[in-house]
Amino acid sequence: MFVEPVDGWDPSVAKELSGPDEVVYRARLVGADPALVREGGGNFSGKGVATDHLGRQVRVMWMSAWGCDGATCDSAQFPVLRLDDLRALWRAGPVDEAAMVAYLVSCGLRGEQPRPGIETLTHAFIDAAHVDHTHPDAVIALTSIPDGRELADEAFGAEAIWFDYRQFDVDVARELGDRIAAQPRCRFVLMANHGLLTWADTAEQCYRNSHEAVRRATEALAARVRQPMDLGGPVTAEVPAEVADRLLTTVLPVVRGVTAPDGYGVLRVDRSADAVGFSCSRLGPQASLRGPACPDHLVTVGYRPLVVAAGLAGVDNPVAVMDEAIAGHRRWQQDYYDRHATTDTTMPPRGDAPRVVVLPGIGVVGAGSEAAKARLSTDHFGQTMAVVRVAEAAGGYVTLTEAQGFADEYWPLMRLKPQLRPPLGALAGTIVLVAGAGPVPAELARRLAALDAHVALAGPHRDTAQAAAAIVAGYGEGRAVALAADPADPAATVEAAVLAYGGFDVLVQVTAGAGTALARAALPVFARQGLGGTVVLAAWEDPRAAVDELASVAAGYEVSVNGVVLDADPWAAATGTAHAGAELAGVVAFLAGTGARRWTGNVLGSRPTEDRPELDESTVDIYGVPEPTVDGSAAKEPAAGGSAVDGGRLPAGGVRTAAGGAW
Repeated sequence: MFVEPVDGWDPSVAKELSGPDEVVYRARLVGADPALVREGGGNFSGKGVATDHLGRQVRVMWMSAWGCDGATCDSAQFPVLRLDDLRALWRAGPVDEAAMVAYLVSCGLRGEQPRPGIETLTHAFIDAAHVDHTHPDAVIALTSIPDGRELADEAFGAEAIWFDYRQFDVDVARELGDRIAAQPRCRFVLMANHGLLTWADTAEQCYRNSHEAVRRATEALAARVRQPMDLGGPVTAEVPAEVADRLLTTVLPVVRGVTAPDGYGVLRVDRSADAVGFSCSRLGPQASLRGPACPDHLVTVGYRPLVVAAGLAGVDNPVAVMDEAIAGHRRWQQDYYDRHATTDTTMPPRGDAPRVVVLPGIGVVGAGSEAAKARLSTDHFGQTMAVVRVAEAAGGYVTLTEAQGFADEYWPLMRLKPQLRPPLGALAGTIVLVAGAGPVPAELARRLAALDAHVALAGPHRDTAQAAAAIVAGYGEGRAVALAADPADPAATVEAAVLAYGGFDVLVQVTAGAGTALARAALPVFARQGLGGTVVLAAWEDPRAAVDELASVAAGYEVSVNGVVLDADPWAAATGTAHAGAELAGVVAFLAGTGARRWTGNVLGSRPTEDRPELDESTVDIYGVPEPTVDGSAAKEPAAGGSAVDGGRLPAGGVRTAAGGAW
C-alpha cells in the first residue's frame, strides 16, 4: 500500500548521545525515511539544559531551523532557544505573525543562529523532552478521505487527537498544548491533510511512536479499501520508451520556455512505473487537480499541476497541444489568484507557469530553479500520487480547499522557506550543452558550474563521466550530466541534453573541423523555448562561413541567437589546455548573462577586415569568471576588464560585430 518505515535505530550509537546530538541522530533517521517525511519537510526538537553566556544552567530547546532537511542536518541547524521564554507565550495575550517570528528569534541562547521554524511554539508547549512533526503518506491518506476521522477514532482511540488543518500560529500552538495536556494518554496528533505530531520523554520512544502511527494508519486504510488501488484503471495506453523520448524532446523545450522566466528553468522527467501508471489512469490526473496532499507542496508544486487532457502519441502537432494546455493552465492560475486575493494579500502572483506537468501515457515532469529542486517537485508530487491512489480506493480523495491552498501559498511565512538560501550565481537556471574532448570542456564546465549553471557534457564517455562526477561532488546534485550520446550524432546529442534538463540555453562546441551540424540541430530547441539562445564554436578554420551558415538556418526558425565563432588562428595553440576552457567560460558567462546583446554574426578573436573594423575594447564588458574553491563555495573577484583566470584576457582582438540579420 505504502513504502514501509525502516527501523534504523541503533541503541549502541544512541546511548552515547545527548543534547543536540541526540536530536540530530533522530532527525537524520526520520528525514532519510520517505515513509515518514519527504526531503526538507517536517521538524524536530529536543529539550534539555545548556550553559548561557554567564555560565548559568538554562532550560533550552534545540529546534530544527526553518527549511532544515532532517536527512542531512547537523547541530548547527538546531538553534538553541530559552525554553522558559518560549513557554511564557503560552498564556500571553494576542500575538501576530510578525511579532511571533521576532519573539522566536529573541529567545535564542546564542547569537547568529539560524531562524527556528514556525512550529517552534507547538514543540515548546508539549510537555515532553522530544517532539517530531512528520508527513507520512499513510497518515495523510487516512486524513484525506471522507470518513477518515471515524477510522482514526477506531484505530487510535484516546491516544490521538484529530486536528483539522490550520496554519501554524500562536493560537494553534496554544490549542494543541492545552488539548494534549488535557488528554494524558495522548501520544499522537493526526493533522488532517498535513501530517503527524509525536512526542515522548526519550528520543527512541518518540521515533518509535512515529513508526507506530504509520502502522496503525496503514492498517485502518487497508480495512477500509473496497476496490482495486488502480485509480479506475488505465484510459491511456503507456507510450513506448523510444516514442516517449521523441515526444519529450519535442515538448519539453515548450514547457521550459514558460517555466524558465518564472525561475524554474530546470526540468526533470519521472518515468517511473508509479508516475506512468498514474498518468494513464482514469481517476489519478483529475484527482490531483483537487489540490496537494500536503501544504509543503504548495511551495514546490503549487495548488495543482498542469494535466494535459489528451495523450501526445499520434497527435499531428504535439507542440500545438502543449501550447494550448499551457495557455489553459495559465488562465486558471490567473483566475485562481483573482478569486482568492483580498486586500489582506500582501504578495503578488508567483507566476502562472506550471511547476508539474502530467503527460498521459508518458509520466510526470517537474520544474525547479535547479536540478535538485526539479527532483523535489516530482518527489512532492509523488507523495500526492501515493495518497490519491489509496484515498480514491478508500472512499475518495479530499484535500485542502482552493481557499485554504491559496491562503498557504500566499502566506508570507510559507513562502519564506525557499528564500532562506544563499544567493545564486550569475548563471543560475542557465543550461549549457558542451561538446568536445580533452581538458577544455571539463574546465569550461567546472567554471560554469561555479556560476550555478547546469552543464550537459557530450564527448568521450570516460572523460565526460569523470568531469560530471567531479562537478556534482563540488557543486551539488544534478549540476552536470554526462550524455551517453556521441557528439558525432547531433540529433541524439540534442535529444539527450533535452531529456536531461528539459532544454538548454547555450551550445559550446570545442571540436575543430566538426562542422555546424550540432549547432543546426540545437536551433529547433532554441525556437521551441522562445528564449533565444547562444552558440559558441571554438577554433573554427573558417568562422565567417560558419556564421553565415548558422545565420541562414536560424532565420528559418525565427529565433534570436547570440552567435560567436572563435577562429583557429589565436585559439589553435590553446584549445588543448585547461586555460582555454577558463577563457571560454568568460565568453559564455558574458553571452548568457543579462549584459549581452543579441548580436549578428559575431567573431571573437578574428583579425579586423574592411567590413569588420576594430571595436573599441572599452565598450566591451566581459564577465569575469570566479576561481572556484575546492568545495565550490567561494570565488575571487575578476581583474578589471578581464577574467579571473591568472589575470588572463580574451584572445587579441576582443569582440567584433558585423551588420546583418539576427540569428
